[in-house]
Amino acid sequence: MSAFVDVVVIGAGAAGLASVQALTAGGLTSVVLEADSHVGGRAYTEIMPDGTPFDLGCHWMHSASLNPFVETADALGVRYQRREGYGLSAFYRNDRWLNDAEVAAGFQAMEAREAAVAAAWSQGRDQSVLDTVEREDPWTEYLDYFDTLNTSSDVDQISIGDLISYHDTEENWPVVDGYGTLVSRWGAHVPVSLNTAATAVSWGQSGVTVETARGQIQAKCAVITVSTGVLSSSDIRFVPELPPEKQAAIAALPLGNYNRIRLEIDRHVFPDDLAERVVVERPGYPPMQISLGAYGFNCAIGHVAGRYADWLEQAGTAASRETVIEALCHVFGNDLRAEVKSDRQSAWRGNSFIRGAYSTSAPGQFHQRSMLAQPVADRLFFCGEATSTDHFCTCHGARITGERVAREIQLVLVDKP
Repeated sequence: MSAFVDVVVIGAGAAGLASVQALTAGGLTSVVLEADSHVGGRAYTEIMPDGTPFDLGCHWMHSASLNPFVETADALGVRYQRREGYGLSAFYRNDRWLNDAEVAAGFQAMEAREAAVAAAWSQGRDQSVLDTVEREDPWTEYLDYFDTLNTSSDVDQISIGDLISYHDTEENWPVVDGYGTLVSRWGAHVPVSLNTAATAVSWGQSGVTVETARGQIQAKCAVITVSTGVLSSSDIRFVPELPPEKQAAIAALPLGNYNRIRLEIDRHVFPDDLAERVVVERPGYPPMQISLGAYGFNCAIGHVAGRYADWLEQAGTAASRETVIEALCHVFGNDLRAEVKSDRQSAWRGNSFIRGAYSTSAPGQFHQRSMLAQPVADRLFFCGEATSTDHFCTCHGARITGERVAREIQLVLVDKP
């Protein structure tokens, strides 16, 4: 591989695909490099043995009225469901289902928690969720778990800036055919060099040179879309090194972990009148949300995040499978074990092309999202969910930042006098 183009794009996730489509529309030439064997990054759908799609990564079109993938899904005929919020949940604690009054108390605790976070932020206190919220309420462990699902990190690792600044319209629409399917179809016409990892990026006044195992690409500038997990590793060497402020921003926005553990099981095993989402708390384990028969498919999907997701991932696929089965048996009885067929789990921490789920602002470091988004010397341009200040941790957030970077490059290479 040897080429000279206007722009070299490193990474073919939603941000990279968005940037190259906008760059091409603006008349600029580009090359897209992807280390993995497929496009989409953390949007990745697999087809299970029973023929149904399963998203290992993102699976909801969040803030749907602001989400550009909704229009894309409509245009491509990719199915999704329109919902308010995340739908109904049932809660199982202390060997029984919680009643409506107890669940209502949980919502009150959530509102009090949100008020405490808002008050601290209004006072200029960029601190951890742990140091901000009530720790003695009966719902604290549940609410900690949901914050961990939303950010992929534990509450001592999360800046309250992430909770305050995320633009949530409470329209969360699951993609029935798979978010990964949607992203791959949307980017299908983009030429991408797969299995082509960038190993070094040399940048300076004369432009950018990117080294790969297949040769080098010379360009006027580069779009860096890889995760902060990859940026903080030694996988890509920058020559010269990135400025100290850029390195500090990368370190302040680490990836947490979030894995989905899918069991193939007949959906009719579960009561028809039960909510699709069940949250189970059992002694000695953190709460676990399990989706039962999602989209009418024969499955149960357990959701784990933060340090617990890391621990389970390291323990292996059998341990992950058993954790979800045990939680289900705790609620529905041990006979359910015999109903489980195949299983599939995501393992984002061990994915060497990403190294985690999505970014979290460390306490005191929310401002680093803006810093990470800043170009370096009009040669290196950064995008991806971690660079968003209001749609981080989402696929559409990544897409929006890719389009933002294309506009920045257009100003430098085309519109600049």
